[in-house]
Amino acid sequence: MKKTIGLLMALLLLAGVLSACGSKESSGDKKSGDGDKKQTISLAVWGSSPAETEGLEKTVASFEKKTGIDVNIEVITDNFQDAITARFAAKNPPDVFYLEAFVAPKFIDSGVLLDISGEIENQDDFYQPLLNAFKDKDGKLYAVPKDYSTLATYVNTDLLEKAGYSIEDVPSDWEGLVQFAKELQPKLDEGVAAMIFDKSMARHLSAMLATGLNPITEDGKADFTSSEKTLEYFQSLVDGQDGGYILNPQMDMGMDSAGAAFGSNKAVIMIEGNWVLSALKNEYPDVHYKILPSPTVNGKKQTMIFTVGYAIAKDSKHKDAAIEFVKYMTGEGQQQWSELSGTFPTRQSVAEAMKLAENEELKAHIEGASYGTPWTSGIYLPVISAAFDNHFQAALNGDVSLKDAMKAAEDEANAEIERQQ
Repeated sequence: MKKTIGLLMALLLLAGVLSACGSKESSGDKKSGDGDKKQTISLAVWGSSPAETEGLEKTVASFEKKTGIDVNIEVITDNFQDAITARFAAKNPPDVFYLEAFVAPKFIDSGVLLDISGEIENQDDFYQPLLNAFKDKDGKLYAVPKDYSTLATYVNTDLLEKAGYSIEDVPSDWEGLVQFAKELQPKLDEGVAAMIFDKSMARHLSAMLATGLNPITEDGKADFTSSEKTLEYFQSLVDGQDGGYILNPQMDMGMDSAGAAFGSNKAVIMIEGNWVLSALKNEYPDVHYKILPSPTVNGKKQTMIFTVGYAIAKDSKHKDAAIEFVKYMTGEGQQQWSELSGTFPTRQSVAEAMKLAENEELKAHIEGASYGTPWTSGIYLPVISAAFDNHFQAALNGDVSLKDAMKAAEDEANAEIERQQ
């Protein structure tokens, strides 16, 4: 509950502050006359892994060597979005900063970002769902994706074979996978789950769309109740938890994360992001697994995409240098960044050069970038997803029926949206 309240308060702060920061400007007046004077630009980032820190520093150094432009990296360790919002309010934003797709619509709508539609070369080379995550309704581009993660199906092959199955027995569709988990559960040791799941809307938006429901309507309101197929999808999770064959690692197993449960041989199947790979290799080197695509839902391929882009402040005093930096980091310098940081490149040509699709462990994740759904959908998604998470939790707890929970979530989200409008 505290987490949800914090999210809503952050959204309110973001809405109030950014709306006062300025209106949109066309890309035609973005040039700032940097001239030939040596430039220093500021880059605001959040704290990250040692590999990503090294990758950023070395790729930035390559940019500096090539261009003569200095980059001052500012690491913000706490409340990144709040800190960036406060910088805009104080009219002292960084020249360039990390922008999550999740909050991008709010920043875009507020008019504080530079339209860079005409600045980025060979835009068809990007995985289009990633690029589209940073565009407004008119197709103008306000950030360039630097990397991404997708969801895929991880299968513990040792536990699977011990129960008498092979990887070929694992269904590729959601309904089949649920039924398989139900049949598998009695054949597992006590304390081992056939499948584990994440209960947040962030993991299920693509499945909702595949069942025919866009939970964010054209007028920006919440809709969790108009599709029976969507309700059936979520009911399968509730039923699976009740039956003990689809469990949440934190709620039901006392584990810190899905990766910990899977790595500790406490789960056969999980649908998880590629961020778990490092932990599986370093902390759980003895676990054996295969990675398959996320299951189809309603006969449609689907997965979630989580991406971050480089955005430029509209009021930057060093627009030319900032644009050059973003172009380099998402162009010529992207392979260096991706190889050093271990993140996935957003350009298809770079992925091909790195031969990522030939890596059986990464293939399902990489292919998901072409058809997945980015975790972004309008300025009110934070409100809508927070309401969903609260009330879906109640359904999982058995406090209310799923239909009642979804109706309550819908009503709560729409009341908050109306209050903010």
